[in-house]
Amino acid sequence: MALTEAQLQTLADDMEANTDQTVIDALAAGNNNALVAWYNGQASPDFWVFKHSVDVDEVRRSIDWSEVLDGTDGLSVRQQWGFNTLMHNGTYDPSEANNRNGLVAIFPASMPNTRAAMLADATTLATYAEALFAETASGPAGGDGSAQNKSAIAVFAGSLSLQDIRDAVALID
Repeated sequence: MALTEAQLQTLADDMEANTDQTVIDALAAGNNNALVAWYNGQASPDFWVFKHSVDVDEVRRSIDWSEVLDGTDGLSVRQQWGFNTLMHNGTYDPSEANNRNGLVAIFPASMPNTRAAMLADATTLATYAEALFAETASGPAGGDGSAQNKSAIAVFAGSLSLQDIRDAVALID
């Protein structure tokens, strides 16, 4: 996915202001491959983002069946319908607050293992590039990316290309 002009400018500004010695040295040497590697590396400190697609089979493997099938506190028919509706396409998008709201209603606080597993399935550690372009998320487990239960929305997901880096470097004065 090609970066927009605004994203390229954001990347250029970040490169220019970056205090990481790897980035400073790569810019000074004109080593664009090192910049690609650094921006596509895992952000440190950890930065969490919501995935845009989670496979239903992954979700089902994460369920603590003793919680959801408990005879007293298990899922109601309405909760089962909600789960089936959310998962009917084979994947769901946890970056959408409405979907996370649904999961909170389906799996209440009395199902802590399943809720924790759903959060683990729905989030991932971001690269420096993904963190750079991320937006603060609202809703359940949403936030500034500083923790898994405060995940941000990944506006850009994936890897920067060498061309992305070249285009951004060209914008640096």
